[in-house]
Amino acid sequence: MSRPAGHPSSRPALRSAARNGGEAVMPEIPDASLITVLRMLDFVALRVVMPFFNGFIVELLACAAMFVWWLDRRPRFAWRVVVSLMTVLAVAVVTYWPIAAMNIAPVEVVSATIWIAIVRFVLLYAMCCWAMRFCYAMDLRQSVFYLIAAVSLQHFVYCGTRIVVLNLPGDWSDTTTWPGAMAFLVVSVMFLLLGYRLFAKPMEHRTPERLGRNILVLFLGLLLCVNVFSCLSGTSDQVGGPSLSAYLLLVATRFVTCAFVLALLAETANRIAAERDGFALQRMLDQQRAQMVQDKATVDLINVKTHDLKKQLALLDGRITREELDELRGLVDVYDASVRTGNEPLDVLLANKAMVCERQHVRFDRMIDGALIAFMKPTDIYSLFGNAIDNALEAVAKLPADADRYIAMTVREGRGMVLIHVENPYVGELRFDDGLPQTSKADRRYHGFGTRSMRMIAEHYDGVLSMDARDGVFSVDVLLPMHAD
Repeated sequence: MSRPAGHPSSRPALRSAARNGGEAVMPEIPDASLITVLRMLDFVALRVVMPFFNGFIVELLACAAMFVWWLDRRPRFAWRVVVSLMTVLAVAVVTYWPIAAMNIAPVEVVSATIWIAIVRFVLLYAMCCWAMRFCYAMDLRQSVFYLIAAVSLQHFVYCGTRIVVLNLPGDWSDTTTWPGAMAFLVVSVMFLLLGYRLFAKPMEHRTPERLGRNILVLFLGLLLCVNVFSCLSGTSDQVGGPSLSAYLLLVATRFVTCAFVLALLAETANRIAAERDGFALQRMLDQQRAQMVQDKATVDLINVKTHDLKKQLALLDGRITREELDELRGLVDVYDASVRTGNEPLDVLLANKAMVCERQHVRFDRMIDGALIAFMKPTDIYSLFGNAIDNALEAVAKLPADADRYIAMTVREGRGMVLIHVENPYVGELRFDDGLPQTSKADRRYHGFGTRSMRMIAEHYDGVLSMDARDGVFSVDVLLPMHAD
């Protein structure tokens, strides 16, 4: 139906025509080729890029990184990471065709290719294991252990994400749409962070050593069964596949199974780390026990020799000047290891450490009533006070030459408790983990046992140990009940 020239709807067109010399101009229509390119880019992004980031291999590599990022890196680490990622991704892309066929094929066709898909998964597992060993310093059994953890976490993340996304309304549950694809990505990241917090973080700095072959074979076999089960169960959107409720039940079973596997792996790693730490602590205590016996013999010998030297110096009185005699007596006093606190093991230790402090020009202030700790075993006394003084010596050795280098120690009674206090200045930054300072040495696996043994000894006598660092002074405080068993 045509409208007259004076109709309101025709006025904008007339005004436009007037501005262009009387010729009406139609609005510009995007070029058809541009629309085609945009549609193609949208298709590639939705059907290729998003499925890649939401896909199996990216999930597996991300899960593996959660468990191994803190391990010792091999030389040229960045180059190794690039090479391993390119290799693993290339194998994943080349072998993807069986999975693509399974997603669009009916059940009777899937059964012919499903074992090829299983072989592909096993190949990618082997590639992931190789990539971890290629980039990080670990042996074969450790790499298999972390592979089992990574595969379990990948199943945990995928199954948890599927359960959540499939219960979302509308397009949010369809991963072939942008809302569904983004929802899948976001929920996957959330489950990945949850899995890291629950399972990967507790394993940090607890490298499993001396792993038994049987336990690895058991876990690996269980995961292979889960993988075969997941391939055979299909998907809910597959032609002839299980119903949505049945599929969710199958996915929930995998989710719970892999959560239990991860919990068992974490417990295994913690148990192995505890056994290693216990062995190292026992070895350290044995060494300190042997050192105590050796130090006692040395101190006794020094006491005898200094006593004889003092007698010899007394015979020189009048033969040399007073200044020379006082200087000689001062030199002898340096090696006079006579320390009397009322506790023989502590006397031996303090005599030895006093000589070390003298050599290192460290002032050693002490006010000690050794009788208060007579209920403690000699080896425990030697370990508790020896580790405290050794740590203090190590700290003051890092101070500038003009700094006040001292160690102060007191043992006294207060309100029916034995109060032990050791303090020293320090320089730098100290970080605490579970109330204990983190070791500054490169290999943390075999250091930091001294402070842990100190806490263990305090707790053995129903006491408490606390450490603090503020205003450039590090302090150790031990509170023990009097007359503890």
